[in-house]
Amino acid sequence: MKTDLEQFPAKNPNPALSVANNCTVLYSNKAGEPLLHEWGVVVGEKMPFYLRDLVKSVITLNRPEKMELKIEKKVYLVAFHPSSEEKCVNIYGFDITDQKELEERLRIKEKQNDILYRIGKVALEFESLQNFLDESVKLIANILEVEYCKILELMPDGNFLLRAGSGWKHGLVGKAIIGGEKESQAGYTLFSGMPVVVEDFAGESRFKKPEILRMHEVNSGVSVTIGSIGKIFGVLGVHSRKKRKFTSDDTYFLSSVAFLIAQVIERKKAEEALKEAHDSLEETVKERTSELEKSYISLKESESRLAEAQRMAHIGSWDWNLITGEVCWSDELYHIFGRSPQESGATYDEFLSYVHPDDRDRVDNALKKGLNGESVAGNYRIILGDGEERIVRTEAEVVFDEKNNPVQVKGTVQDITEIKKVEEQLKILANIVESSNDAIGTISLDGNITGWNQEAENVYGYSVGEVLGKPVSIVTPPHLDKETIKLIEEIMHGKKVQHYETLRLRKDGTTIYVSITLSPVFDSYGKLIAISFISRDITERKKIEEKLRESEEKYRNIVETANEGISIVDAEERITFVNKKIEDMFGYSSEELIGGSMWDFLSGESKAIIKQMLEKGWKNVNESFEIKFIHKDGYPVWTYTNSKSLFDKDGKFFGTMNLHTDITKRKEAEEALRNFEIARKKEIHHRIKNNLQVICSLLDLQAEKFRSRESAEDTEVLNAFIESQNRVMSIALIHEELHEGRGTDTLNFSPYLEKLVENLFQTYILENVNTSLDIKLEENIFFDMDTAIPLGIIVNELVSNSLKYAFSGRDYGEIQIKLYREDSAEHENKEQRVIKESYGGTNVILIVSDNGIGIPEDFNLEDSSSLGLQLVKILVDQLEGQIELNRDSGTEFTIRFTVQI
Repeated sequence: MKTDLEQFPAKNPNPALSVANNCTVLYSNKAGEPLLHEWGVVVGEKMPFYLRDLVKSVITLNRPEKMELKIEKKVYLVAFHPSSEEKCVNIYGFDITDQKELEERLRIKEKQNDILYRIGKVALEFESLQNFLDESVKLIANILEVEYCKILELMPDGNFLLRAGSGWKHGLVGKAIIGGEKESQAGYTLFSGMPVVVEDFAGESRFKKPEILRMHEVNSGVSVTIGSIGKIFGVLGVHSRKKRKFTSDDTYFLSSVAFLIAQVIERKKAEEALKEAHDSLEETVKERTSELEKSYISLKESESRLAEAQRMAHIGSWDWNLITGEVCWSDELYHIFGRSPQESGATYDEFLSYVHPDDRDRVDNALKKGLNGESVAGNYRIILGDGEERIVRTEAEVVFDEKNNPVQVKGTVQDITEIKKVEEQLKILANIVESSNDAIGTISLDGNITGWNQEAENVYGYSVGEVLGKPVSIVTPPHLDKETIKLIEEIMHGKKVQHYETLRLRKDGTTIYVSITLSPVFDSYGKLIAISFISRDITERKKIEEKLRESEEKYRNIVETANEGISIVDAEERITFVNKKIEDMFGYSSEELIGGSMWDFLSGESKAIIKQMLEKGWKNVNESFEIKFIHKDGYPVWTYTNSKSLFDKDGKFFGTMNLHTDITKRKEAEEALRNFEIARKKEIHHRIKNNLQVICSLLDLQAEKFRSRESAEDTEVLNAFIESQNRVMSIALIHEELHEGRGTDTLNFSPYLEKLVENLFQTYILENVNTSLDIKLEENIFFDMDTAIPLGIIVNELVSNSLKYAFSGRDYGEIQIKLYREDSAEHENKEQRVIKESYGGTNVILIVSDNGIGIPEDFNLEDSSSLGLQLVKILVDQLEGQIELNRDSGTEFTIRFTVQI
């Protein structure tokens, strides 16, 4: 079944989400995705911890909650509403970014308009032009928050005099001369006739940086012309050491101030001219004429400035001549009503057609009452040509003739749509404060309570009437009476007080723990006027924290006094905890171990073990193994380590806990025993080899008796002695290799085979002078003695047989021997491969072949009369292998068998 929100249009421009009572996100439209991203969840996952209590509170209390959330450049008002039917919380988001930006712009505009008013007031208060200029630069620097402000007066020689300034080094104002050439900022401003903005002088290419700006390490600034064409007084400029981006509002404000200064200068000049008029009537007439001309130009400029001011304030003016019916609209009024300035002003009936039908009668009646002498003012809605609805405010004045008949109506219309939106949002914000789960209020700078919301009543037990105007000490325990004063002083000095945990006193005398955040409250001029507070009752949390601390202390004592080393490694394989026993075992302090990678303290072979464990699944470990660590002094430390994976309450893996038992002494004893066993085995192999060599020597001595005899029987006996000697030698060579090798019971068979064959060739060299050997043996094939001895005898018999019989009557021949694992024999035919046994053995192939005369066709290996080949068959069966005979080209014996390598 779909939730209520899921039945909303998916393309709803405002975020809409639904969360179950277990805090799982059930639904989100497209516009709600930024909220999910900010919270780090997706649909189907649970809300972050810091929001779960809020969701549960909304469901439990069946009361909506609100919060303000900033995501990148946007600000959302997020409302949590309970849905009792679905047992879930519906979340609605409203984008209030424009409102926030508008509030800030309105604040700046108000401050700038106030400065314009104050500059105008200063002009009236000071008769001296210099005093007026000195005061003006201070006001300008303060409102634009810059370090320097200057007024440069254009001199007859084309240079500028620093007439007035703020922030400049002592002695420069009134004396410093700045070049007026086009390559300077002031000169460039004068020539361009437009505001000149510099964000960074380092990258400025239009003009050079004047010496006075280099002297003060100026990096940015704005300059505008004071006066109009033909009446240039100079240049007004502001500068900052910071690299600052001045806005269009800043430049417009500066231009407005420059215009006002120019008007004041002109007025001052006019006043001086009027004084001089007393000396000569003719001069007075000329001055009067000049003043009229100036006034006309000034009027035109004022009209232009007025139009610009109306545009900035969204105020339009109108004039209705009741006698002629002529209607005049200002440009901004055309803009407000969406009409073109080329059109004539709307007639009264046309004007009423713009008024919303529900407001039309009220507006018409108000104007009719105005014709009878009543005041005309009020708000109403208008509908523009494109259907857009706006809210405007009208104030009008009716002009009567001497007979008290209305002859003219004039007034203003201000577009207050955005203001109304701001007011509405402010009401919403006020409701949010009032319905917040936190105690919210304000404190005056002298420490008295001036604001108190509903939750503050719940937390502290005092009603609004009981605390307003009372000192904040009413909710402060006696021993903390100076704490609040100290916190207020920190805010007044620009410091931050956030999530400050302390004690407070309820009305019933109960002491509670609270988390306090204090913030400064400024007026429109940036002056600190009050301090706001947000207070949250954390008494229950403190009780839980104390119980946890006691529990942690108890278990920490157990861990620290344990006889085994204990460590915790996080999911990134970093050590996060070690007990005292670990420090003793490895020689490192906890500071050296914690935060380090576990790999830094492992030996090479143990790293391989850990890597194998990681491959099996690091996040699901509960097993024991022996690990070799490296002590700080460089020697090995062996431990028997039991590792167990750790998971949080949501089942998320966050590391492993390891219990280490020092087994270094045991490992040293095992190593000593192992070395003793290796030495013992080598000695045994050495003695066996020596005994077998003695037997070979005895057989050789016995054979010497038959070497000089020529009878067939003696030859057969001699051959029998030689074959027996070779068989014994094949076994002796194995024990020689084992004695010289690694000290284990396994033999690297390929080097042994080479020695064996070389020995056979030496035995039969006189009979096989031109016989060559092609031997291809795979490296590092190790067999135990149960495999090596029978396999060595097999090779001995087959090679001896080839050397004795294969090349009879031939001048040359070749014997070939191959030994390899089947999985590395890619050149062999598929038919020759044998499937490996399921227990994991490795198939090995031995091939002994010659290109001699071959074995007779009627030869049967199963029923051979040859003692050597009978021995081969018996030994192959002993190896549980298979032997194949191929007569295609000479003789080839292929033996396959399986071993554990």
